[in-house]
Amino acid sequence: MTIINLMQAYELDKLSKLDITDEEIVQTLHTGDVSIWKERVPNYEFLETLALFQEGEQLFLDALHGNYRIKYVTLPGIQRLLHLRFQLEEGKDYQLLEAGIQNLTCHEETITNLQRMLSTNWTLSKHVDGTYSIFIK
Repeated sequence: MTIINLMQAYELDKLSKLDITDEEIVQTLHTGDVSIWKERVPNYEFLETLALFQEGEQLFLDALHGNYRIKYVTLPGIQRLLHLRFQLEEGKDYQLLEAGIQNLTCHEETITNLQRMLSTNWTLSKHVDGTYSIFIK
């Protein structure tokens, strides 16, 4: 499993939704010119993606396909990941608290992916009613 930072997670999520193949992504990263992606997603520079690729192509591809853990993630970071990666929204799919998230309802696959992604300072728990909570340890 590849360990990445939060910005890399955001950039990988955006990159995975651009409808381009792994081969095209790798070719672009080999050139070092990611300006074509910046045009399609103007709020992202993809510099963290480039840095991750430079650590190793296979590590990068593993992370691109969701096989990563985030080094350190904050509550706002989790909230943004829930929205960007899983299309889950506060008030509809979960309740935001000062120290975490409760009443999270989603598919088991989402929970599996989320558990793998969360940094070790968070704990994800399942409740009797089938909902989940995420709180700082």
